[in-house]
Amino acid sequence: MTMTRDALIKPGLFSLGVPADSRRGEFDFGNESLLMQGVRPDFLFAGDSITHFWEVQAYFGGTGKLLVNRGIGADTSTYLRKRFAADVLQLRPHVLVMKIGTNDLDWCREALDEAKSDLVCDNISAMVTDARAAGITVALCSLLPIWGPSWYPVPEFTARKNAQIVTVNQALRAQAQAHDAIYVDYHSALVSAAGDMPRDFADDGVHPHHRGYAIMAQVLRDTLRQRDIDL
Repeated sequence: MTMTRDALIKPGLFSLGVPADSRRGEFDFGNESLLMQGVRPDFLFAGDSITHFWEVQAYFGGTGKLLVNRGIGADTSTYLRKRFAADVLQLRPHVLVMKIGTNDLDWCREALDEAKSDLVCDNISAMVTDARAAGITVALCSLLPIWGPSWYPVPEFTARKNAQIVTVNQALRAQAQAHDAIYVDYHSALVSAAGDMPRDFADDGVHPHHRGYAIMAQVLRDTLRQRDIDL
């Protein structure tokens, strides 16, 4: 497939201070290189800070697959949807590993806002639909439980947020089934009997460190293997 630079999709900046803009230049340069060299990623990871901070080469780099990370710290499903054509669809990965939505949800100072859960599910449904239409296999990943965060340590608020995460994950599982996507259940592997994340998996209560990522990597690898996909 021959492509000219004029045909590249570059969404530009959305707004001053929007987290999705923080890596826009970096991703535009990276996307251009992949496309102009005619290189198609085997696996593309898309999401927020939990994806951004995941050094995927450390966990999957020995496979010989081309892994591309398009995570952005503090990103939301709304802005991933805005950049989806640029950072996912035009790159045509064989497999998309997508985990997004935590930052859309409340930090639960008040009662849960169901509209925010619905927004996450609507955005994810649209992205999965577009990816499947483009022939991309989608691994739709659950949101992770939290134990904090450490900068906002109010137990009742944490419990509410975890309840909201469970509700969203139930919807994501149903969406995966409806769209012939693969549901990757990180949550079950990282949740304690109390419904939060064990403290030895994440120092700040939100972002897993190497132990949490190792568990996620094993869950992802095992889940994909059930569909005869090796990572």
